Amino acid sequence: MRSDFYSSFLEIDQMTIISQYRQETQALASRLIAGSQLMDTPYGPVEYGQAGAGPTVILSHGSGGGYDQGLWLAGLLGSGFHYLAPSRFGYLRTPVPPDPSPEAQAAQYAALLDALQVERACVLGLSAGGPSALQFALCYPDRCACLVMLSAMSYRLTAMPWFFKAVFFGLMRSNFLPWLAFRLNPAAIYRSNGVGRALFSQISRDPEKMKFLQELAATNMLPALRRAGIMNDWLQSSQMPPYPLARINVPTLVVHAVNDPIVAFEAGRFSAAQIPGAHMLEVEDGGHFCCVTHREKVVPAIIRFLNTSVS
Repeated sequence: MRSDFYSSFLEIDQMTIISQYRQETQALASRLIAGSQLMDTPYGPVEYGQAGAGPTVILSHGSGGGYDQGLWLAGLLGSGFHYLAPSRFGYLRTPVPPDPSPEAQAAQYAALLDALQVERACVLGLSAGGPSALQFALCYPDRCACLVMLSAMSYRLTAMPWFFKAVFFGLMRSNFLPWLAFRLNPAAIYRSNGVGRALFSQISRDPEKMKFLQELAATNMLPALRRAGIMNDWLQSSQMPPYPLARINVPTLVVHAVNDPIVAFEAGRFSAAQIPGAHMLEVEDGGHFCCVTHREKVVPAIIRFLNTSVS
């Protein structure tokens, strides 16, 4: 039996698909340049986007993202805050510096706040954006109003097998193959992130949630422009030392799905157990994308927490 992906590939007009690929990726590249700014800091140049008005929230994006993923998250959370969305080291127009550690990344967050004359900010770490969010809370407690860990890493991950690593990072050199995979079978990508068939069928009837899922996937397109950051995330996550989470003394909210296949639920439970006074929101389903699949539960909880922390 032929796979869904293979069947879909046989049915497309290859010249048409190449034309669509070029048009869509050129348009995306233009939007990425137009939507961000560059700032020089003592820790190297940083690309960032901004949205909204109010207390500042730093959005530390996940692996494969960039400032555009931070702004996507700002759109998911809604108005009421000034969202600051940097591209982390190696993503889009932010280069990899000599020291690409989460500690240095947190220092760059603080330097960006200095440049923008922002004294204090909440920080939200999404997925692989968790370590630098933790470091911001640890190293800059006087500037960190609160911490949100959303499906976020908090300790060292198991090293990737060398063969899988070679194949994965080889694919990341191409902008076309990931684009084609999403074009032909987006449901497979969602399933690989823990959105099961039954849940996806339910969400597919919700235009707003489908819009957010599709926009999230778009923040992983043009992977060749994000490859250096993805590689650095794998390097940092595989050699991450234990963080003294018990020293974090800012209000903390941990949100994690029990069935997250990308960052295991144990990472969220570990954060909540180690950080004094941390609150945890467990989501039974939705996998790594629980902030979208269970938006009606997750987003209000985050907004309430942010409002309480900055009031």
